[in-house]
Amino acid sequence: MDIKAIIITGPIGSGKSTALSIIKKLGYNTIDLDEVSGRILTSNDSIKFLTENFPTTIVDNQVSRKKIADIVFDDKLQLEKLEKFLHPKILNNLNEIINKNEGITFVEVSAPKNIHKEFQTIVIWSPEEERIKRLQTRGMEIIDIKNRIKSQPKDDWWFSIGNVIKNDNLNNLNNEINNFLNNLLK
Repeated sequence: MDIKAIIITGPIGSGKSTALSIIKKLGYNTIDLDEVSGRILTSNDSIKFLTENFPTTIVDNQVSRKKIADIVFDDKLQLEKLEKFLHPKILNNLNEIINKNEGITFVEVSAPKNIHKEFQTIVIWSPEEERIKRLQTRGMEIIDIKNRIKSQPKDDWWFSIGNVIKNDNLNNLNNEINNFLNNLLK
């Protein structure tokens, strides 16, 4: 199997960015899909869409990601509307990046919805209590954390979409990632 990309995903606060950082240090291509979506979100096409569908998210002719988050993480229908607009554009852009890269590209994906069906997937997982502590350490408010967790799938879904790597501490995460990569390259 010729693997061009592997998704790194998991619930909020599980350690996706840490895992991606470990993989990058090992010399692999990496990309955070939030960066790709952020560029798309600020495009003229997206600003037009947001002005028509989420007018309060445009402040001083700039996209307010905080206002978008406040809306979509509290209203599933609004989240679906935004995703229906953004996801095809993001997937097209991602495929362009992957096809330009040599070797495997590891892609951090915060909200995998259907993208996990397109690529092999690693799920970074930690218990909810641990994730909440990590997110509070980052300065997030508990209500925002709870809304984001509530908007994400339950653990059994995460366990069903790919290879699960438990992130209970940095040393074990390093070892698990190295074991996965060694098995992948056999």
